[in-house]
Amino acid sequence: MKIKLGFKKTIWMSMTLMMGLFAACSSDELDVDGTAPTEEMPSTPAEDKDGEIEVPTEQSSSTVISLEEVGKKGLGGIKLNFSMSGITKIELESVDGYQIAGNLTDDKESIITFTAPEGETLTPGKDYYIITFPCDLYGGYRLSIYKGRDVAAYFGVHQTIQAGEFISPVDLVESELEFADIDAPFVEDERPSLDALTKNMLVAYQQNPTDENKQELMNQMGVKYDKVVARKKAKLRQLEREAKTPDLVAEMQAIVDEMVNNRDTRLEQQFWRLVDPRVDDNPNDQWLVLRGSSAKNAYVAYAPVTNKEYAAYNPSFTYPGGQDNYPVVNVSYEESIAYCDWLNSKDAQHGYRLPTEEEWILAAGHMPKDVKMNSNHVERGLTAVDAYAETTGACGGIDFWGNSWEWTSTQNAAGQYIVKGGSWDSSRDACRSEYSDDARDASGRYANVGFRVVRVDC
Repeated sequence: MKIKLGFKKTIWMSMTLMMGLFAACSSDELDVDGTAPTEEMPSTPAEDKDGEIEVPTEQSSSTVISLEEVGKKGLGGIKLNFSMSGITKIELESVDGYQIAGNLTDDKESIITFTAPEGETLTPGKDYYIITFPCDLYGGYRLSIYKGRDVAAYFGVHQTIQAGEFISPVDLVESELEFADIDAPFVEDERPSLDALTKNMLVAYQQNPTDENKQELMNQMGVKYDKVVARKKAKLRQLEREAKTPDLVAEMQAIVDEMVNNRDTRLEQQFWRLVDPRVDDNPNDQWLVLRGSSAKNAYVAYAPVTNKEYAAYNPSFTYPGGQDNYPVVNVSYEESIAYCDWLNSKDAQHGYRLPTEEEWILAAGHMPKDVKMNSNHVERGLTAVDAYAETTGACGGIDFWGNSWEWTSTQNAAGQYIVKGGSWDSSRDACRSEYSDDARDASGRYANVGFRVVRVDC
């Protein structure tokens, strides 16, 4: 939703403003007509001694200014109206770091704090306006909504603030805001549930799988995906401001870059996983539906092959006592294929093989930021495959990330086979499902590489 300011003339931003706007920020002309009323607004946009426009980073709900004045200065912003009571403060941030406040010379700010008068709260049902520079917020913005010491975050995407216009969050549902103490640690939801709108679009596609219904569902999935990216961008900006954890900054930057660069691929994978109609025909066995796979009735093993399972195939294989349920390692790609062939000889109804890289990613899904796993030397070596069983992949399987790398049947340009998931001595970044920079020789045996099996119908 956009509000266009109404006074009869065409207004151009000053040359200083047009030249100073950077990145994706807009300097388009403003066409408006009519007469603008005076509304309760935040702090007045000022001009310094050189006539340069400034937007305050600290704004108050008690300052009165006309919308006409805001438009004449080539500014815009965001309009908010809450029905809930008790809101004391709101922070607005461009998660891409674009300028929304400050001046255009040396004070470029991406965060604005909007507060109620001391000892008071925002009035439910009343319109409030946060003034900003024009800016492209398509990549996301964050609203941190405070009620005393409790705060909830909303992330908006696919919106742009243009000169003379105020946007409103298009899908902010107050009942869905989750408030927590400002000092409470943030834990990322590993498997966020589908909202009602996405469910309805999914049902519509399943009942009538047209290109139009698919596109509507994909568009909605894209909005949800971009909100997740915006959330991670906000975390990245926070880490950058703290400037205490360069390794974490680099890790989060890699996550954001991967999600942005591979957006279309990730969405397509999510779509096919979502619309896969199959159900587990035997929930008591170790085989889980590999949703989204193009292979006929593909299933993936609940866990990597263990020492005990591999020894059943190769009686000469030995391992330390008490490690029956540890992932088998020091098994080459060729030997893992031989294990699959052995399974094939025992079951005429199914075929067994290693997963492709794409199938492995489908099975694992995206690795949550705060996932619990054996990586980065959390343990002194390998653990049992179920040591971190509370962490599951998209298919419901375990031990996808950390502990031991897993062979796939996908080769890189050099003819080596890509391994996935990282190991106990890998960085958390290398454990990400999308990480494809590690590959090994087919004949090599590695102390931190095991494998998992895919089963298909014959």
